Amino acid sequence: MYNVWIVFKKEVFRVFSDPRLVLTVFIVPGLSIFLIYTLMGNIIGSQMSEVEEHRSLLYVEHMPDSVLPYLDELMRYRLYDDTLTHDELEEKIREGSLDLVVLFDPAFDAKVASNDEPPAIQVMYNQGEQHSARAHSRFMGVLNVYHEAVVIDRLSDPNDYQVFSMTSDNFVDDRQIAAQGFAMLLPMLIVIFLFAGAMSIGPDAIAGEKERGTIATLLVTPIKRKDIALGKVSSLSVLALLSALSSFIGIILSLPSLLQMDDNLPDIAIYGAQEYLIILVLLMVTVLFIVALIAMLSAYAKTIKEASMLIMPFYFIAMIVGVMNSFGSEVSDNIFLHLIPIYGPINLLSGILMFEYTMVNFVVTVVSSLTYTAVLVVVLNYMFNSEKIMFQK
Repeated sequence: MYNVWIVFKKEVFRVFSDPRLVLTVFIVPGLSIFLIYTLMGNIIGSQMSEVEEHRSLLYVEHMPDSVLPYLDELMRYRLYDDTLTHDELEEKIREGSLDLVVLFDPAFDAKVASNDEPPAIQVMYNQGEQHSARAHSRFMGVLNVYHEAVVIDRLSDPNDYQVFSMTSDNFVDDRQIAAQGFAMLLPMLIVIFLFAGAMSIGPDAIAGEKERGTIATLLVTPIKRKDIALGKVSSLSVLALLSALSSFIGIILSLPSLLQMDDNLPDIAIYGAQEYLIILVLLMVTVLFIVALIAMLSAYAKTIKEASMLIMPFYFIAMIVGVMNSFGSEVSDNIFLHLIPIYGPINLLSGILMFEYTMVNFVVTVVSSLTYTAVLVVVLNYMFNSEKIMFQK
């Protein structure tokens, strides 16, 4: 273990003694994510506020006196004053100069009162234009309320309109609402951060030394090659976790802006000590597997560039699995799915964040991940002992 510790210290010192590596591995990821997501959240928030506060520009012909009170109460609008032809109205709707055109039957109120012939309403809008689509949706709400009021007024006994009465009790737990937001976003981001952190330093630690020729010096030292492999994996795991932690802090700090929250920070206090401990263990075994995989691929590669190319397909697979899990309908409790590398930990992490996990699945995921890591380390040790692989040209 002493030799493993020596290799561990060597790799950690190599990273922390280089200010550029410290900046790119530990500071830039979290800072860039915070800035980008905060900017995205602010832009989305300003767009949503602008749409909500926008007063729809309406062109209305023959406005009925009976509809006007409902329009004033339920819709923010302003009227277009000039008279336009049908072609001009269509052109203005297409170009976005008008949000909505409503052409009422000239005898609308009279026909509604007589109940002999339904009066016509022609509506023109542009579904592809945000303000126009919102104006149309709100105006349909106005007409629905007006229609209900007219129907009730026509009944001899308004109580006849009431087919049933209903009460609705919502027993939603505030924890579940917050947990859904975390479970949808964080598992995908965490696995990407873990991979990105390991990719930023893993190839250089092995393939980089092969490319520079310094691996030969390390291999001829009295340290056993299996200790070198373990030292590499353990040091890269710690560094990858620190890099992922930087990114994780960045996303947590940017969540209020991204999700348009009112508070300064999302309420992560909904989770107890057990959830945090389980998540920590899960992240540790997951990053061990990722680092062991990247270390094995880096040992096979001749250069850093080749190592990065070999790692990239696995990175894309992890991203796809994360996206599928984040936008899936529910968390799977199938014990066999938790045996799948990457997918199992991501699915379990979603379950933990949603309070829908079992200790059996947790144990299965941890044991399987450690087993896969052990296999990869054995393969890595074999590769370190192969002169053909380590000194290939």
